[in-house]
Amino acid sequence: MERTTKRGPKRGDAAQVNKERPARVPMGSGNKLSAPKREGYQRYWSITGPDHPGKLEEMKAAWWDIVKRQDGTDWTVAAGKGNTHVLMEIPQEYYDKDMKAQQDRNIETDQKNLQRLGEDEYVPMGQNAVIERDII
Repeated sequence: MERTTKRGPKRGDAAQVNKERPARVPMGSGNKLSAPKREGYQRYWSITGPDHPGKLEEMKAAWWDIVKRQDGTDWTVAAGKGNTHVLMEIPQEYYDKDMKAQQDRNIETDQKNLQRLGEDEYVPMGQNAVIERDII
């Protein structure tokens, strides 16, 4: 006695037939921390909570302000483990000054480090010791 099986449409064909199904959005493609830009301001998602004590106060001391939603509430998103992402903003002119100062400090540090090395010496990434190069 022969066994017969019912064969319906292939799985891929069945998915094409369902016209009511919404378009697929891949996992991780959306940014949960997106917010509209504001002309003349720099925005940044800070984090506050038990894992980051004092972070919000530090940013407020540097003149960052909490962004408010249209209903007047703080713009926040849960971050897990009792922490919260808070949308902060600062006028672009202050942000630019801070970035310039940071860049100047980095350049100054690089210059000091270069002056300490001899002509045939270098420091490999991740190490603190100077190594002499063999010139061939």
